[in-house]
Parts: sequence; structure tokens; C-alpha cells
Amino acid sequence: MDWNDIRYFLAAVRGGSLTAASRLLSCHQPTVGRRIDALEQSLGVRLFHRHAQGLTLTDEGRGILGAAESMEDAARGLRRSGEENEIRGNVSIASPEGLAIHVIAPGLLKLHEDFPLLDVTLLPSSASADLIHGEADVAVRLFRPVEGDLAARKIGGMGLGLYGARTYFESLGMPHEMMELRQHRFIGYGARLRHVDESRWLDEAATGGRFLLRSDDTHARLAAAVAGLGLTVLPHFLARGARLRPIAISVAIPPRPIWLVVHRDIRNLARIRAVLDWLDGMLKEISRN
Repeated sequence: MDWNDIRYFLAAVRGGSLTAASRLLSCHQPTVGRRIDALEQSLGVRLFHRHAQGLTLTDEGRGILGAAESMEDAARGLRRSGEENEIRGNVSIASPEGLAIHVIAPGLLKLHEDFPLLDVTLLPSSASADLIHGEADVAVRLFRPVEGDLAARKIGGMGLGLYGARTYFESLGMPHEMMELRQHRFIGYGARLRHVDESRWLDEAATGGRFLLRSDDTHARLAAAVAGLGLTVLPHFLARGARLRPIAISVAIPPRPIWLVVHRDIRNLARIRAVLDWLDGMLKEISRN
């Protein structure tokens, strides 16, 4: 017995005619008829009454319908199992802009070399993607998720410092004591991120100083700092990449935790595991520096 004959049988049952079955299977009507004839011959029974209105099952046809549907379920399960264990397809990754642009995107070549059949959709955003409703497969977050349907893995902490451009320090001088910061210019966080620990730290440390810019966009703050507008809090890896200099004061800015987050239903798919492990390795490097 050919499993494909069973597929044609089920399509004919669901469509109610050879024409409808051919549409369901995207094939020609005579092909459906030949397949059903072949199945009837192999089983030695008549499966359908054929009439002008279409097809109706015979008693023998109704007798094998349950077994045919069970075969279909088994075939679907085998196909799903094969897909789950083959590292191919697309994985969408949501991440804060800085990590997405400066860490994840440059590291994609290594992922491609290891898994040439795997593609990535990268979603840089300061907003959190809704994994429960499928906005992304995997997320890099700087806070621990609370949704029960999500699984999270803490990678480490993203170190932060207070940085400025060489031209800024040449113009306004390098602060060596915290009290001197009140004489300096600053670039701060916007209203949506004013609550995060590093923003509160900066607001307190810069008491008496002037904030020339506030923005929730990391790259806006980075660009303004590179231009010499003022001092700002940045992740070490971003500031070093832009050749910014830390202030000459040892500061204790709380590091941002880095979490890998995925919906529990897909966390064991091979392509998801491959991406999670790859992200884990790269982001651990960030947390060590």
C-alpha cells in the first residue's frame, strides 16, 4: 500500500468529489481518480459510491477512515520530528539595538558557517518583543521575564561606565572627583527609561550638572557622546568600540543583567537550541569585558 494513496483517499473524503480533492492537493482530477482506483485494488474493496453529486463513502470506506486518519497523524508526527531535529529554517531574534547591531549582527557569519541552512531575522528594538504571541522566536533582554510561558537563561551582566569623547575632555577637563561632575554636561535617558538603575545612578551623580540631551535611543546617546556633547553612561563594549574614554573616577554603576528568553513550546527545537547556544557564547564574552 502506498501512503500517497491514503492522502488522496482522505482528500476525496474531505472534499466530497474528485474535483474538490484535486484542489485540496493541487493536482489534476484524473490523478486523484487513479490513486483511489489503485487503493481500492490494493485493498480489494470499493471505497466510494461515485455519482453525479460527487462521492460518498461505502461501508468499507467508512471502515478504513479511522485507520487512514491515524496514518495521517503518524506521518505528520514523523515529519514534525524530522523538522525538530534538523538545524535549518529561520529563527527571529529580538534584541536591544546596541547588542543587535554591535554584537549579534557581526557574529552571524560564524553562525552561518556552523549551520549553513539556518537563516536569521534580527529585530533590533528598545521595546520588548511579545514572544507569547510570536513576535519573535528568541529574545535578548536586559531584565528577567515574568511570563509563565517563557523560559529564561541568565548569561551574565553587561558592564557600564561613564564615558566621554577625547575632544570633550580637552575642552572641559577630566573629572577626578565625583563633586567635579556638577561642572560637566551630560547625555541622559529619556522618559521611558528613566526608571532603570543606570539612569537613576546618572541623575544622582550628575546633580547640579546640565543635561543637554535625553534620549531612550542608545545610538542617539552614543552619537552625541562621540560628537563631544557630554558625558553619558554606556556599555563598555559600545564605548570602547567608539573610542570613548572613561572618566578618571572609579564608579559603581549597576551592571545590566543579560537574559536569553524563549517560549517554552519551542525551546527544544534544534534550530532554536543552536541559536540559543550561539548567543550564549557571544554574550558571555560581553559580560566578561
